[in-house]
Amino acid sequence: MVVVSLARIGVVATVLVGTGAGAADGSWAYRVQVGDTLIGISQRWLVPGADWRDLRRVNRIANVRRLVPGSVLQVPLALLRRQALMAEVLHTHGEVSVQKSGGAMLGLTSGAKLSAGDLVRTGPQSSAALRFADGSRVLLRPGSVLRIERMVRLGDSEAVDTELRLDEGGADTRVPKLSSPRFEIRTPVVNLGVRGTDFRTRAEPTRTAVEVIEGIVAGSAGPAAAAAARSIEAGFGALASPTGVASPSPLMAAPDLQAVASRIDRLPLRLSWQAAASGTSYRAQVFDGTESDRLVLDGLFDNPSARWADDLPDGRYRLQVRAVDASGLEGRDASTTFTLKARPEPPFLTRPRAAERSADETVLFAWTRNAASARYRLQVADTPDFIAPRLDRNDIAASEHLMPLPVGTHHWRMASIRADGDMGPWSDAQTVVRIAPPPAPAPQPPQTTDDGVLLMWAGTAGARYQLQVAHDDRFAELLHDERLEAAQWLLRQPEPGRYFVRVRSIDADGFVGPFGAPQQVEVKGSNWWWLLLPAALLLL
Repeated sequence: MVVVSLARIGVVATVLVGTGAGAADGSWAYRVQVGDTLIGISQRWLVPGADWRDLRRVNRIANVRRLVPGSVLQVPLALLRRQALMAEVLHTHGEVSVQKSGGAMLGLTSGAKLSAGDLVRTGPQSSAALRFADGSRVLLRPGSVLRIERMVRLGDSEAVDTELRLDEGGADTRVPKLSSPRFEIRTPVVNLGVRGTDFRTRAEPTRTAVEVIEGIVAGSAGPAAAAAARSIEAGFGALASPTGVASPSPLMAAPDLQAVASRIDRLPLRLSWQAAASGTSYRAQVFDGTESDRLVLDGLFDNPSARWADDLPDGRYRLQVRAVDASGLEGRDASTTFTLKARPEPPFLTRPRAAERSADETVLFAWTRNAASARYRLQVADTPDFIAPRLDRNDIAASEHLMPLPVGTHHWRMASIRADGDMGPWSDAQTVVRIAPPPAPAPQPPQTTDDGVLLMWAGTAGARYQLQVAHDDRFAELLHDERLEAAQWLLRQPEPGRYFVRVRSIDADGFVGPFGAPQQVEVKGSNWWWLLLPAALLLL
């Protein structure tokens, strides 16, 4: 039994927390005021037709004319006059539905009204925030089922009697200190009587977890529930089963969220924090930054990191995290805010490929088009921090840009910009390596042999070569095209005529350099049938 005083309306509220008839047969404790009479109290508080003599009998009053101010009268709840009240739906997120009077499940939206008998259900990653007539608030988490059993004003007063049943899922409840004298949440295994309390409840078929943040919760379960109510104080949690309520244990300390980034620019959403000293898992929740009790994401994670595949609009949010111990009790909350700015998404980078090497003096940067973008911003820098970019343009409407680059390693990234000037996050930066092409091989004097003319050039360690032979200096029709490991090639006895020969290097990384200038070879019909024109000895 928990007794609390409501001095401003002259009532002492007695909450009997039990099962079945135990809860229904509870009573109010009314503190007698100056001038009170049993008839007057009956007219103000009791149902029509109730007899003031019932109050006399229950309280064993010998002299009805001498009620002592400040004394307490027990008023059976069954005799109290009741006025039906409504609850308000403050926020809904995702798939939230209501079933009224055994009818079909209907969608539930913000601003709707709920009455006794209504059943509210939240789907996966869905939530609902409810406000009751006494100012109490209940946040239903994803996968929850809550029925409003009773919600009435008692007598001629501001006192409210509220009874809820949480069949499954989780509920975060805040009951104001000057709230109703009777606020009760039942689950399949426990009844919770509260007042001036901030606490969490998770209901499963065979057990219920209760964690008290502020105030005191009286929990009772088992065959002798009314007689065995256990108080759970702030900073403690307890597990209840059909056999009773376990001894409360301290809640785990709040985790450290300093590592959580204040700005997130990538989806799917992933948030990481420092691991707790103890605890087996973590409960992470994301709330709308403008509506403190609008829960948009909820999850239980084995590691100090949360990741959700759900789409989330850009905006400001609050992350709330608590450690979970081996028994399943969730600890104290830590919270921090972050801003999500992931749109418009950056385009995909197509050219050059990541870490591509290019010998071209000008490099073509290309990317995909984003339907939400009117233009793009391109940055090219010599350092990965982009502090002093070589190029920074935000007026590119096309999906490519050509620019000269010196030899060296360069970094580039893109961002999309909407028509209204709203720029999204940067893409991941990529590198492009501008290299000097391998030089054309330097020629050496040819050597005439019995088999032909041996052409030689200055080789490079690790390099290979490509040699081509044609009748014209444009090499339109190749007579010979060969890749060589050595820096020489034997031109065997050909038919008389004019031939052109050119060579280029291929370095160890497979990068192909430019061809040198063609070598011109004249084949005569005499014994000295080889003649290399002097000009052909020059390779550019």
